[in-house]
Amino acid sequence: MFSRTIVRSVSTVKPHVPLIKFRGSKLPSSGGHSVESQSSSKASASQRPIIEDYQLPQRYRRARLDEAEINAINSGGAY
Repeated sequence: MFSRTIVRSVSTVKPHVPLIKFRGSKLPSSGGHSVESQSSSKASASQRPIIEDYQLPQRYRRARLDEAEINAINSGGAY
């Protein structure tokens, strides 16, 4: 009897249909565009120079850690 209930419930499972849709995230169709061509066109459209840490102005750099902060981190916060 228990196995009949499982079989009946499994047979009534409906396919998943997403309830939300995001703008600009269209799935590639079988003909036409591919994911590779879409990603390469997006990459070329938004090419920005990469700035390394040492190139940042002083006001945007990370603050130096003092010895007390290093000890607190190394001890797991249990000072």
